[in-house]
Amino acid sequence: MSLISGIIAYPLGYLMKGCYWLVTEVLHLPLSYVAALFLFTLLTKILMFPISVKQHKATATMSAFNPMIEDLRTRYKNDQNKLNEELTKLQMDYGYSPTAGCAPMAINLLIMFGLVEVIYKPLTYMLTLPKTLISSLSAKTIELLAAAGTTVNANDRMVETYVIGQVKSNFAAFSEFTAEYGSELAKIKDLDMSIGSINLYSKPELALSLALLIPLFSIVTQIISTAFMMKSSGSMSGNAAGQMRTTVISTSILFAVFSFMYPLGFSLYWGFSNLLSLLQNVILNKLYDPEKLKEELLEKIKQKKKEKNARKTVPVVDKATGEVTEKEVSASEADRIRLQRAREIDKERYGDE
Repeated sequence: MSLISGIIAYPLGYLMKGCYWLVTEVLHLPLSYVAALFLFTLLTKILMFPISVKQHKATATMSAFNPMIEDLRTRYKNDQNKLNEELTKLQMDYGYSPTAGCAPMAINLLIMFGLVEVIYKPLTYMLTLPKTLISSLSAKTIELLAAAGTTVNANDRMVETYVIGQVKSNFAAFSEFTAEYGSELAKIKDLDMSIGSINLYSKPELALSLALLIPLFSIVTQIISTAFMMKSSGSMSGNAAGQMRTTVISTSILFAVFSFMYPLGFSLYWGFSNLLSLLQNVILNKLYDPEKLKEELLEKIKQKKKEKNARKTVPVVDKATGEVTEKEVSASEADRIRLQRAREIDKERYGDE
């Protein structure tokens, strides 16, 4: 996972770097890192909007399939093979896809883990400093922390954030680097990854503090956004409604855990993402009404069923006499007869080859 997140972190780091440059050098906004993180979240949402449209449509149309799926599960609850066969037919005949709409979720997870890496390693991905300099600064920081009684390993994921803290609080200790890397050290000193006294690269603790407001913001917006998306995707009942509630609860618990596993910057990003997702779903509901999409799909299913049950006339060859007669059969039977006839023709033409 660390290799994958590292690969993803490079493009995300450059995007975050561009956002940070815009808010500091062009817009001159306060809370520059927070503003850059919001802009980053907004840009990723815009880039993913076409995929989100597909997910919205897929989620909405699934509500049309839910009653059919529940009926099949009730009918074949004791025959898993038959149930799988009928679900496959549902997929082939009417386009049902159990994995529809999963792509945006997967991409969101990739962005999430990539961004965590960017937050842990701002010198590598945001400031894009030379690796040799980062290594030297890390060694100096570990030395300074050891002198103060704190042991830090060179492989610690947070070592770059420790460098930032030491450069800001003890700039004179890095004087040996100023001759060659003065401008780089100035960038580190100016990098503000905080909201007041809250460092966004630190992990939250289960203690009463203002920092707890950030993971709480992430969790609450997650619950609201997920519940709204599921509720607005179309009317649900039975197992589907139960699954909706389970999804809301499980995802909320999952991201509550993540909020205390990763730096506060992650929680802030996820809270921003939830708010923008909520706005996006309101817009998508206006553009693509879930109930209308459901009705359109139900009408297509109805038409396909009519076509499938429609009577058709096909030529049938009597094997004994060779006489050809016309026979009226259902569409599915007509397809079976045509397939059988095609096999017979192939056998006559090619034998047992």
